[in-house]
Amino acid sequence: MLMNDEKRGIEEAYTSAMTSSNLRVEADRPSDADVIIAAGWNQSRIGGALLRLHTEWDASEKPRMASFEHFLPSLKTGTPKERKVRAHAMAHQHNLHEMGILLGKLKALPDVRREATMQAMKWGMGQSMDPITRSERSEVRAHDAQMLKRLREAVANAGPECLDDRNAELVSATEEVNARRRAEEAEDREHCSEKAIAVIRWWLSQSCPVCQGTKFQVVEGTHRHNGKACGKCHGTGCSEIPHDQEGRRLAGWFDQCVERARASIGRRLRPGRMEA
Repeated sequence: MLMNDEKRGIEEAYTSAMTSSNLRVEADRPSDADVIIAAGWNQSRIGGALLRLHTEWDASEKPRMASFEHFLPSLKTGTPKERKVRAHAMAHQHNLHEMGILLGKLKALPDVRREATMQAMKWGMGQSMDPITRSERSEVRAHDAQMLKRLREAVANAGPECLDDRNAELVSATEEVNARRRAEEAEDREHCSEKAIAVIRWWLSQSCPVCQGTKFQVVEGTHRHNGKACGKCHGTGCSEIPHDQEGRRLAGWFDQCVERARASIGRRLRPGRMEA
């Protein structure tokens, strides 16, 4: 679900075109083919991929989300409160698994995840927020820089009898430093990828996992509301964006890309297409 889920004329036209069996271009009247052509010209790659992903998500059969009550009877040990907490955790893991299976069927997901991961890397979201870890990485990089500087100076000042040895030391050290940088980058990319898929999952389905978007608590053992605000979402009906400020920034970027894609497709559509 988009964060701004008001009038979506372009997306409705795009969804209709993506599922249409008639993609003929007709000169006398606008057609679904016009929308596909306009989308193909769209320069906002991530925006177009997000539109495709949203279309696939809307058309997919959603799995039934489990509640803690499904798992509570299987828990025999612990206090009632402890069993309830464990049942909630089991339901959460089950729902994540089911959501993962569904996401794996969406053809546009790899493109979206790749682009979102790249953007998160640009923003430095893969780096640890722990001050000790960040300090240790900075110290290692400073040490590496000083070591390479010293070895380059040694090569520059080496005589003919030891030049080969100094060069070999510099090459070996450079390879070692580059390997560390590649390992750091791979670790950062993995962190960004995990954050990206979590935000994508939220972006597609923002309903609170406890109240399912109803905003109210459900009486245990029934499907009736008790009139009290849901304790998880505090009555908003929406789940929290994962990864706090970073997640909000990434989700906002998704919406900006979609708006650019909408505008680009809309400009390229022939007059009257949306009213047809």
